[in-house]
Amino acid sequence: MKILLISDFFVEELPFGGGAEYNDKILTQILDTGEVDIVRKKSASVSVDFLTRLDKNTKLIISNFVLLKQNSKQYIQDNFAYIIYEHDHKYLIRRDPSLFRNLKAPKSEIVNYLFYKNAAAVFSQSGLHKKIIDLNLHTDNVVNLSGNLWSKEDFEQIRKNLLVEKQDIYSILQSQIPNKGTIQAIEYCSKNNHTYELISDKNYYSFLRKIANNKRLIFLPTLPETFSRICVEARMMGCSVTTNGFIGAKHEEWYSLEPEQLILEMESARNRIANQVIETFK
Repeated sequence: MKILLISDFFVEELPFGGGAEYNDKILTQILDTGEVDIVRKKSASVSVDFLTRLDKNTKLIISNFVLLKQNSKQYIQDNFAYIIYEHDHKYLIRRDPSLFRNLKAPKSEIVNYLFYKNAAAVFSQSGLHKKIIDLNLHTDNVVNLSGNLWSKEDFEQIRKNLLVEKQDIYSILQSQIPNKGTIQAIEYCSKNNHTYELISDKNYYSFLRKIANNKRLIFLPTLPETFSRICVEARMMGCSVTTNGFIGAKHEEWYSLEPEQLILEMESARNRIANQVIETFK
């Protein structure tokens, strides 16, 4: 099976990485077996001319696609089997369902409807994510993956961090992205006299270790997080998490598992999600 993964960016291009892009990287590694030949291409470079030269039996995984041209989307829709591996809400003009009452946008705000409707499947990250997509698109092809992807080396690091002695401090993600809720988390800690530490590091494992050093994580995003890797990572490393109802992972049955059981659950998601992709294309 030949698979082409299309995405706006790849994780190695982003200075602080990105959950969607990192997940795509791990998915590519898991799928890249003798039975599957998978390559990546950036959305902006996927032209109709490129697509006409592509083997029509190639299966397409569409990750983030804001930079994918409209005529390319139309050509894909008409000529290829494809899935949309949704990381946020690209069926909305502003990609933010929290702007609307009950998270339901008016029809004037819906975009890419047929691109979603004609996909072999639209993969959501969590049940909350699926619920919001269903509420706005009313298609019958949305599948909740109920998980995210980490490498085997990541899990080794996470298990080491689970054993770290922890300080009675709140970790706060230091982010310049307003919807990540850094200001809200600082205000919460200040109001409740909690000692906190702003966490940021370009190195992923150093970042995880800094979070693992503290007993608690507070993460208060201002719009729905389709999954929220940072909350799951903190839980796997034995940290308690203070958050709100905008965390997709929080609504999954496995979220309340003890750390080691949660690690095992996320490890099992590697093959489960990869198999879901392959089975959808068969």
